[in-house]
Amino acid sequence: MILDFYEGKLDGDSWEELCQSCYRIRYQSEHYMEVPAIQEGDAGIEGFTQNGIVNQCYCPEREYSDDELYAHQRDKMTKDINKLLSLDYKKRLKELGVPPIKEWHFVIPYYKDSRIIQHAASKKKEVINKKKANPTLYDYIDDKFIIVIKQAEDFRFEITRTIRKSLTDTKLDLSGIEAQRPDWLNCDSEKVKNIKRKVEAVMGTISVEEDFNEVVDLYIDSYIKGMEIMKTLRVSYAEIYEDVYRLEQAYKKQVKMKTMMNTDKTMNSDIFNEILKDFEQQLKDTCGYFSAASILELKTDIISTWLADCSMQFRK
Repeated sequence: MILDFYEGKLDGDSWEELCQSCYRIRYQSEHYMEVPAIQEGDAGIEGFTQNGIVNQCYCPEREYSDDELYAHQRDKMTKDINKLLSLDYKKRLKELGVPPIKEWHFVIPYYKDSRIIQHAASKKKEVINKKKANPTLYDYIDDKFIIVIKQAEDFRFEITRTIRKSLTDTKLDLSGIEAQRPDWLNCDSEKVKNIKRKVEAVMGTISVEEDFNEVVDLYIDSYIKGMEIMKTLRVSYAEIYEDVYRLEQAYKKQVKMKTMMNTDKTMNSDIFNEILKDFEQQLKDTCGYFSAASILELKTDIISTWLADCSMQFRK
């Protein structure tokens, strides 16, 4: 789920802010308009488009059991549909210039119980029946009115763009991506040999074998995790993947030149640490939408690929 990579916990305000950003992006050509809840109220909606879509957001206040979450979502939907059918709200909707409502979107982070879909179908039927019984009174509701449940996954593209353009304070957190921990001592792959050789060149004389093994183990773990992270970004966050990939490719050339041109092996450690520090700053400047922990993760993972694929050419 896309929210698995969100830093921190969403609350009602941050979820509404995120939803507003998503709707502005998706429905820009339909002239989406936010309805602030000030002065005369928001008319029971967060915003509307000129082609008859209105939306209402809801975010749970805390972690609920599946039954509790369903009950809260059901009650919220019921309350807001009742508002929609209120003549007081009808007057406010018309004052705002909301066109006949074709789609009422219930926008939630996620749902876990299919009963909320059944409840939406029941409330839709209730609205349609009232419309049929009194078409003039409910002229602000379209004959083909539907209720649509929208969750975060439906706005994967818009959420990614919102994060990337820093339209929200929320950061992308990569800590949720896990990779299987390898036993490198039983692995004779060329990548492992490259990492061991480069680490030895940087560390110089190895007095404690355990330290060397631990560093190698760390970079092999990071190499494997880095492949998983880049795969996830490529599949689910294409624009963010392109940012990271372009930076990695451009900086890799600099790394290769800097390490190949060094003929003094006593400088290996200094050059390596300089690369670590500078590349971390490059990531912060280019990909500021990542959390601080994710920047450190990406830095270590990408450095691991350079150790494994010989972009770093430290001499022993």
